[in-house]
Amino acid sequence: MNRKLLFWLSGVLVVFTILILLVELHSEHYYKKEILEARLEIYADLVARTINGSTANEAEKVIKMMPGEVRVSIILPQGKVVYDTQADIDSLENHLARPEVTACLENSDHGCIIRKSETSGDKYIYYAKNYGGFIVRTALPFRLSRRFLLRPDFVMIMATAFLFMLAVLAIFVISKRFSTEAQQYTTRSLRQQKHQMTNNIAHELRTPVTSIRGYLETLVNNPGIDAEHRSLFLKRAYTQTLRLSELIRDISLITKMEEAPQLLSTEYMGLRPVVDEVLEEFSGEFETHGIKVCNNIKEELSFKGNRSLIYALYRNLVENSLRYAGCGITIELNGSGSADGFIHLTYCDNGPGVPPECLERIFERFYRIGGESFPGSGLGLSIVRNAVLFHGGQIRASSLEPHGLRFDFELRDE
Repeated sequence: MNRKLLFWLSGVLVVFTILILLVELHSEHYYKKEILEARLEIYADLVARTINGSTANEAEKVIKMMPGEVRVSIILPQGKVVYDTQADIDSLENHLARPEVTACLENSDHGCIIRKSETSGDKYIYYAKNYGGFIVRTALPFRLSRRFLLRPDFVMIMATAFLFMLAVLAIFVISKRFSTEAQQYTTRSLRQQKHQMTNNIAHELRTPVTSIRGYLETLVNNPGIDAEHRSLFLKRAYTQTLRLSELIRDISLITKMEEAPQLLSTEYMGLRPVVDEVLEEFSGEFETHGIKVCNNIKEELSFKGNRSLIYALYRNLVENSLRYAGCGITIELNGSGSADGFIHLTYCDNGPGVPPECLERIFERFYRIGGESFPGSGLGLSIVRNAVLFHGGQIRASSLEPHGLRFDFELRDE
């Protein structure tokens, strides 16, 4: 029996590894383009800022500080090339028909194309961005070698390795939740669940890591960069680290609730003081965005629960309102005891609300109504649901008329 189990587990591990490798090989082209596009945008912004505030000679000095393989062209809106790092501008034809320039002008913003260079015949990724009076086009060789992508300094490599190990650890802990379900599902369904989790967490971690890497690599490769740009890139990298920290915090909390609830202690406590503490934390943002808060939770409400989870529950509800409900809204909190052994609570705001077809999905992990363009980790309402389940209750979301979102939930009153 033990040999069969070991053989089965080994087979699952091999298949799972093969699936991951196939996904990575299939996605390499896409993710490499994403990384290089972010890097080329930074170079283009740096050139544009230098052109706007410096002489031509100073602009050329900044361009020469970039890696030697970076090609920079400055193009007028009519398509005339007025500067190029690798070719004589007199020998260059009009670039108005270049795909990246055409896309840039059509979008009135930027265009990114992978194609062969008509000058050298090599494959390049071109990024063109419109700055009004001129277009800056940057380019890098588009090679399929992973070594090209993993070339930054040792510190960044170690940081990336650490984050990967953290993701693997999170996947391992979260996967324990499915140990009981594995007896009820086939091997195929188990592989699909693990594969989906891996893609979700890996993708969520990849986005901030890619941004941080791009900004820091620019600073490392350009030690002579001016103080203004250094400060700008450091601030942007810091913003992405905050997003990464939030994601790791949420994964850790939801994992602890689902996989090790016995480690969470409980105590008798009043609900109103915890909620007041959450509201105090966000008081500055309420004032900035003109948000009115009506806390109608009764002072005498008390129950046995975990204070950290209750705090996280209300913190995530408030963050959800701040991120998606907009300015000038009203948030209302209500709570009362009941003879059925539960404390009945509501939380609502009069923001734009949620489409009816999305109400059943908003508690799912990594689900965001607006997709990846919306802020947050996509775990906030999943944490809310698990915190309610830990306290023996259920939570429901509903729409308000004419607009708004309401949460009804209860906590067991022991």
